[in-house]
This record gives sequence, C-alpha cells and structure tokens, in this order.
Amino acid sequence: MKVKKEYYDSTRSELISVPLPEETRTYKPITHEQVMDLTLESIYQAGLTVEREEYRSGREGNVATGSYYISTGGDSEMQLKIVWQNSYDRSRPLIFGIGANVIVCTNMMMAFRAINSFKKKHTGEIQTFAPGIIPEYIKGAGEVFLGLQKDKEAMKQIPVDRRMTAEILGRLHIEKEILEPTQLNIIRRELDKPTHKYNSPGSLWELYQFTTFAIGGVHPSRWLSDHVETHELFSEIASLYTGERRVEEAIATVVVPDLQLKLFDEV
Repeated sequence: MKVKKEYYDSTRSELISVPLPEETRTYKPITHEQVMDLTLESIYQAGLTVEREEYRSGREGNVATGSYYISTGGDSEMQLKIVWQNSYDRSRPLIFGIGANVIVCTNMMMAFRAINSFKKKHTGEIQTFAPGIIPEYIKGAGEVFLGLQKDKEAMKQIPVDRRMTAEILGRLHIEKEILEPTQLNIIRRELDKPTHKYNSPGSLWELYQFTTFAIGGVHPSRWLSDHVETHELFSEIASLYTGERRVEEAIATVVVPDLQLKLFDEV
C-alpha cells in the first residue's frame, strides 16, 4: 500500500519539540536536533556556506527531513544540497545524502553512492556512528557535486523518444513503485507543455527533470529514497550509453522489457 502523500513544512523549533521515544535494548533513537546540529556544524567545519535550510515533517513530526542549500558558484543550473531524514517511529532509518538542487525549478537530483551517502537503522551504535560519519561525508561534498555535474552533462547528450520515455517510466512505476498515476499524468503534461526550460529538449536530462518535478511532493517518509532511486536509474542509463551504443540498448540493460508498451495510454 502506498504511503499517503501528506507532508508539511516545519521549523527547527517544531521538530525539536517532537517528543523523543524511549530508548530500549534494540532501539536507539537519535534526535532531530542532534542531526540538525551535527550537519550544520560539519558544513561550517568544511568551509561551506549555507544559503538556506528547509525542514519538512510528517506523522506528527515523527518523520522529518532537513535540506541545506550550499553556495557553490560556477554553475548556473545547479547547486550543492545536503539532505538528511530521521524518524522516531522506526518507519525509516537515519538517511543522509549529498545531492544537487536544479535552480530553475528546485528539482532534486540525489546521488546515493557509498562515498557520499548512508542509511543506518536506529539500533546498535547509531548514536556514536552518526557523529563520526556525517562530517566525513560532508568533507567530500565538493567531489560529489562534480560527479553530479558530469551526470547532468552526460544526460543532456542522450536523446529519448516517446517509446523510450515509456520504458523508463515503466520501471519507475511498476518495478520500483515510485511513480503513481497522478505523477505519470504530471510527467505527461510536462512532456507536452513543460513548466520550466532545461536547455536540452528531448534529452534524458529533460525527462529526468520532469520526473523529479513530479515526485517533489511525496510524503517525507519516501521523499529522499524516491529521489535516490530515481537518480540511480537515470545515471545508470547515462553511464551505459555511448556514442556507438543506441540508447534503447542502454535502457534495455536496466529496464525490464515487459514494463514498456502503452504506459501513457493506461494512465
């Protein structure tokens, strides 16, 4: 069953006020405030500048997401973004990631690789693990951003037609269960009349932006993981594609063939 798509913007003080559940032998909570303070301090220690911070929450504050927009310069299309997600109801592990915000529309591209992101259940040594690992990940944020810039440029060079679009969205809809009919309708409208211009019409990059635009309003409990899985699929297609290789072959490598066909007709 899909998570109901309800979320709301929050403030730091609102998240701090959410009651912390009791620690048990098998459950070790880490507070929203601890994650906020640790992230901000690590950003400053790395010599980075926060332009703004945003917080969202759901389930009466028991699921929270923090986003930090970092000044990067030199790229008019994207900026570095650091995100975490934490829960008090055991519905989500502590998730931390480094990604990029697409400036024209605030869409999110989220890398989730071993070098720059992690997820950790609220058990065992999480209370000592997080303070040790988050600063190290943030130190490598610049390298991650360069990788995302390369992903962007690679996607811009890959043309996709209507059938290829259906193949990609088919996997996100049926196999990964990220896209729902409402979101598919949003993407279809974007294909016909884009809300924003991404300077690469008909490309994999444009389709990626339409997709992240469509999933931008999902529940906080899924927001980060949905962006992560979406980026993984699109970046995998981009990495498999070369000038000598047809984009259909690259998609077929990572997409189940039965998931294509009439996707737009069935929405």
